[in-house]
Amino acid sequence: MKNSKKSQILRIAGKVFTISKQGRIIVKLEGPIPRLGLKVYDKNLRTIGFVVDVIGNVKSPYIVVRPFESKGLENIIGDSLYLKD
Repeated sequence: MKNSKKSQILRIAGKVFTISKQGRIIVKLEGPIPRLGLKVYDKNLRTIGFVVDVIGNVKSPYIVVRPFESKGLENIIGDSLYLKD
């Protein structure tokens, strides 16, 4: 039997714009809009959270990521985050 799973390709989600007062990561999207619930990875391929919302206007959207941990989020502002489709 052939493996029916699709290979998962890592792609850039965008750069971290800011951290909201509620502790969510706001990412300036650099590509197609992802599905809600997709896991989000940092540059070291650690899972840092998942997509919970898409905000902003159509020409310049942002994604909202709910992080698994809230410690040290200020350190990732400006970093690129990644998605697996």
